[in-house]
Amino acid sequence: MIKRLGNFLGLSRPRQLYKLGIIWLPGLFHGKGSLQAQFRILLIGSVVWWITTTIVYILNDIHDLPEDRLRPERIHRPLASGRITPWEALLFGTMLLGVLLYLLPQVPIRVSWLLGGYTLFNLGYTFGLKNAIGVRQVIIAIGFWFRLQSGAFPVSTIPLSPWASLFTLGLAYYLNCLKGLTSFGDDRDRGFRFSMAIGAGLAGSLALVSLVSICLKRGQEGQMNWPVVPPILCLLGMHRAAYASFKQDSRKEQSDVFFFDWANVFTMIGFIIMFLY
Repeated sequence: MIKRLGNFLGLSRPRQLYKLGIIWLPGLFHGKGSLQAQFRILLIGSVVWWITTTIVYILNDIHDLPEDRLRPERIHRPLASGRITPWEALLFGTMLLGVLLYLLPQVPIRVSWLLGGYTLFNLGYTFGLKNAIGVRQVIIAIGFWFRLQSGAFPVSTIPLSPWASLFTLGLAYYLNCLKGLTSFGDDRDRGFRFSMAIGAGLAGSLALVSLVSICLKRGQEGQMNWPVVPPILCLLGMHRAAYASFKQDSRKEQSDVFFFDWANVFTMIGFIIMFLY
């Protein structure tokens, strides 16, 4: 029974749970007090986002099932491996939809609009837009931005600066350009790799500049003792992710490339500590 439940939970792609942390990013940027004051609304928002993304993942995995069975980095997924049938996945998704409809009245209406926008963008992604270079990365980056908006005013009392939005969009686009570099590594895709490298460079620069602006502002307000440290930690993490993406044997999911590296785990912990204390 436990193993069977684990298979169904695998449809949510547990490796992607880090994306829920984006909801808490506005509170993190504003310090420990903001997170404590808005904990309940941020927690419920995280749950409804987890349910919505799981439903979207189920639809995407059913659509991509023939292709996933041929790709070594995806064959472990519950549907591609045959541990769960498409009909079972749809039934699980329907049950989650019922829970989502129960929880939605407990969050501000703005969250519902953000979830709806995310769903529409990702349906377009599933049914064709994922094959358009650049468009694919934009859609995924917008999904991160929707999560960011779910943790800020007017959903909560936490204001959201333009720099926080630019940091989130830039970092999300950067990571997904690296995902493109990871997924296509032979000489036949040289043009594709070049465009992904340019996109990663521009988006990574935008993310770093935005983070520097956030940290300098907090430093000037006396809310951060070492404002230069978070950008350095972020730069280290981005460099490690880029290194892993260019390795010849690095054909794995991008979340594994970035979040299962000891240096990146260290930088993320340090990053959080710097903002909380």
